[in-house]
Amino acid sequence: MSSREVLIVLAHAQTCERCRDRLMGDPNSVLRGHALTDAEKTLVSGLTSADFANAQCLAEASGYLVSELTQYYDHPITRLRHF
Repeated sequence: MSSREVLIVLAHAQTCERCRDRLMGDPNSVLRGHALTDAEKTLVSGLTSADFANAQCLAEASGYLVSELTQYYDHPITRLRHF
């Protein structure tokens, strides 16, 4: 699997405060419906609210590049897929 799915999850959580709060509150439940690898689930589950302060913080915490994250901010699936 490519990193596309995890980037969609991260980008959506970055831009949607309600979904980010759900993700921070119960990551296992939120991630259950997403096609993420165990390593990706562990990565996302370990993120904190502070990691979503801005794209640079999220990139540093997730190991992805800012450009990789920002290319998904306006992706149609990212904008429409609430957790």
